[in-house]
Amino acid sequence: ATEAGVDDEGAMNLAVEGTRKFLEENPDASVAAIVELVTNQQMASALKAHDKIHIFIRAAITPQFFKNKEIEKYAPVVQKIANGNKIIERHLIASLEYICMDKPKNFAVMIKQFYDEDVLQEETILEWADDGRSEFTLAAVDEETRAALRGEAEPVVVWLQEADSEDEDSDSDD
Repeated sequence: ATEAGVDDEGAMNLAVEGTRKFLEENPDASVAAIVELVTNQQMASALKAHDKIHIFIRAAITPQFFKNKEIEKYAPVVQKIANGNKIIERHLIASLEYICMDKPKNFAVMIKQFYDEDVLQEETILEWADDGRSEFTLAAVDEETRAALRGEAEPVVVWLQEADSEDEDSDSDD
């Protein structure tokens, strides 16, 4: 990695730790307070604006996300950070790939939950599914892992494609 890459990773880790600590100490923090904190962490670490989504996902979503209902709890924060921006949604998917490297089975569940919470749009998920490795994919996610995550997501992708084709052909009898 380049020196800047190493520094960015260090800066990212500091921002993630700062955010995680805030979330632990302020379990009832408002959406606005969390978004402000994440923005401050991102700026203080001289990271790019789209890194806010990476900082927050790494800080907030744990391997116990399902049991702890973390996606339901934090969906409004992610929604505020993404603000309907498809590019940020792609970074969200990349962030989920990153945190699911060790547990690929969690990936499809997370994508589906963020879709159900209206944070990820169908169009964004289907574009991601078609693109393969892209400029959004984090360097830490090697191709084998990315392909495995994509495989785990297949049932969700197929479900969205079928729902999409039913929308287009609403005269069909199910």
